Amino acid sequence: MTTQPTPSATTRVLYRVDLDDPSSAIVGDALPPSTAVIDAPPPTPESRLEGEPIFRIDHALYDAEQRAAWVADELLQPGSVFHGRVHVPTTKGGKKAARLKASPTQLTQATFTSIIGQMLHQSAYVQQICLPDELIAGAVLEGPNSLTHQKVEQGGQLLARLFLHYWRAVATAFPEAWDDPHDYLLWHPHGMTALAQLGAHVVQDQVAAYDIRQHYFDEVLERIAGSVSLAKVDHVHVPLRQLSSHLFQLLASARHTKNLRRPGLMAVPGGVSDINWGSAAPPVSPDVSSVPLGAEN
Repeated sequence: MTTQPTPSATTRVLYRVDLDDPSSAIVGDALPPSTAVIDAPPPTPESRLEGEPIFRIDHALYDAEQRAAWVADELLQPGSVFHGRVHVPTTKGGKKAARLKASPTQLTQATFTSIIGQMLHQSAYVQQICLPDELIAGAVLEGPNSLTHQKVEQGGQLLARLFLHYWRAVATAFPEAWDDPHDYLLWHPHGMTALAQLGAHVVQDQVAAYDIRQHYFDEVLERIAGSVSLAKVDHVHVPLRQLSSHLFQLLASARHTKNLRRPGLMAVPGGVSDINWGSAAPPVSPDVSSVPLGAEN
């Protein structure tokens, strides 16, 4: 196995690894498609358990703790209802982000990521459909250029799309609250917490019912908006420490929860590639991801 130092003040040794044949050294400049560059030597066979991968590929979608940041980034793409409403101070390259029109409803990126993390934590059922454990395990073994890894990214895109459907429906159902953080509670931390908690339940129920197109989410939130006010003046009697749970109870009660699962459809198929979303299938399935998240569908 050859080494390739990078030009820097402190020499950093990089190791080129062929993930399809990690026992063979890579010679010359003809790098196979499955080449990965790592900054630590792979473990020796003696230090590795039988069946353990030679080299573990790290990806935010593989780790439950990092997944929220990945999904949050997807929801901030141009065209999303959150674009320009979340303050992103720098790009990944360290350069200043393009200046956006100031928005009175801007959240910090950390707060927004925390909100998405809350939804993910309460959406274990949906995560197992979009990103089942066996798919993640397969991608770790097969590497970043494998079909399995592509399916992981497609599952992540679907998960982000479902969340976007929900928040777009919130913005449509509560237009005044979405645009006015002063007189409404939607952008208040307690309001966002309550809506995130509601969102986890709505997304899971819509997936269980195979009703995952945008208009199904719109119908649910329109019904809720007809029964619940988010105006601050209507909740001044509620102690601040109880505001989040108070709002969630109002929102959840207005949802008229019922079992929408259609007989004969399995909510959890054998794998992501086997998902059949039924007659309500969206234009983009877990195996076909070609429409940007910001686009209406």
